[in-house]
Formats: sequence, structure tokens, C-alpha cells
Amino acid sequence: MSLDPFEARLQFLKLVRTLNASQQSIQKVVTFAVKYGAKCGEDLWECVGDEIGKCSLNARINILYLLDSLAETSAALGAPDAPYLPLIERALPDLVSAVVPSTRDGLLNARSARLILESWRARRVLDPSAVDAALKILAERTAAAHADERHEDKKMARTDVLRRIEEDRERQKRLRERMWILPIPPLRAALPSPASPSPFALTPASPRPLERVAKRKRADDMPPPRAPGGLPLDVEFEQMWEGTSDLDEDELERMHEYARAAGLEVPQ
Repeated sequence: MSLDPFEARLQFLKLVRTLNASQQSIQKVVTFAVKYGAKCGEDLWECVGDEIGKCSLNARINILYLLDSLAETSAALGAPDAPYLPLIERALPDLVSAVVPSTRDGLLNARSARLILESWRARRVLDPSAVDAALKILAERTAAAHADERHEDKKMARTDVLRRIEEDRERQKRLRERMWILPIPPLRAALPSPASPSPFALTPASPRPLERVAKRKRADDMPPPRAPGGLPLDVEFEQMWEGTSDLDEDELERMHEYARAAGLEVPQ
């Protein structure tokens, strides 16, 4: 049954509010957004903008991962079924500002947001210049969050801490999987079938059957030629590896603070 724009907006808002880090939950929202993209895509996008500004920090980073899947699907389908790429690109500064507040609480989402943006830049999902501008905004907000010493940390319940840990694990797993899902072009042209006739007529100078077998064996033993600039998989891995930083002391101390507030045992 098809919904009218008002009903679709209400249903989509309900899906976004119950979103979590699982692939099933994200895919459910993406499928709905694509189904009604041509009919009321901009109305659905307004729901994302409204919700990301008032939900919890954990829900905001979940929405950013939702946009990652939505952007990839939109790039594959194109308009009018999935008119979301221009909307995401235009709202990128506001999205980063909402996901990573300039307070110390924003540090919880800073690293995940940076990984998403760098993934978009590496995969050319969005305009690289727009992503670079968003990364600059993210760096500024992260620096402001580190300098915000007067901000009083909010206490998190034990269940919230455990949920955050579990969903962070799920999100990192999805990023690692996405890094390896790349089209790999064939490295060697297919050899003609032995039963297929040769396009060239045999001449007295043609090699004997044994010589042809020996030459083919030597060719098979040779390593396949590399694509210009390296394999796509290698290039992608190097880009992601260079953009991934280790867990720094501030992030580790932040995690310990929330764990202590929730009554969890913190290793020394």
C-alpha cells in the first residue's frame, strides 16, 4: 500500500527515531527512503534534519551511518528514485555540527564522524571539496571540545554505556567491511578456449604443439600484471589506513570516565 506524503513522513520519522547501529535497522530506513524518494524525498530529508538536531549523541552518529548507506544507494540508483546525494552534500556542514557538538561530549562522536567523512572522500561518494570542508569544520569543533574544560560531564547510566560500546563495535565492523567491498577488475585477459579455432593460419614457422604448451606454461607461471597505480583494493586500504589514527589518551580517558560513572571496573 502506497502512503501519501504526510503518512510517509510520519512513518519515516518513526523509523529514524527507532534507528540503531545494526545493518538491518539501517537497511530498513534506506529501503523506505528509496521507495518514497521520487514522491517525497525532500520531505523525508527534512525529517532527518529535524531529528538529528534534537536526539541523543548516540542516535546522531547512528543517523550519520544511515546517511552513509543512503548515499551509497543513491549513487547506485540516481535520481529521481534516490535524490539524496545533493541534499546530503548541501547539508554536510550542518550535519557535522549536529553530530559533533563543540562541547566535550562531542568527542564521543568525533572519531566515528571523521572515519565516515574520510570514507566518503576515498570512495568519491560526495564531492571531495565538500568533504574536505566538512573535515575542516570537524577538526575545529574537536579542538574546541578539547579546550572546553569548564563543561561539566554528564553522567551516563550503565545501560547507556554498554549500549554505546556495543553499537560502536557494530559501526566499526561495518566500516571495515565497507573498506573491502570494492570492484576488482580482471587482471588477465581470458585465454581462448583450446577448442576455438585460431584466427591465424598455421605456417611452417608455427611452433610445434609441445613448444606451444611450454610457452603457455611459462606464461601461466608469470605473475599477473598490476593495474596502473596499483590495485583498487590496495589504494583504498592505503587511504583508509593513513586516515585512521590510534586511540589517543584523551579518548581513552574519556571512555574511562564514563565507565567509572556507570560503575564499571576500569583496568589500570
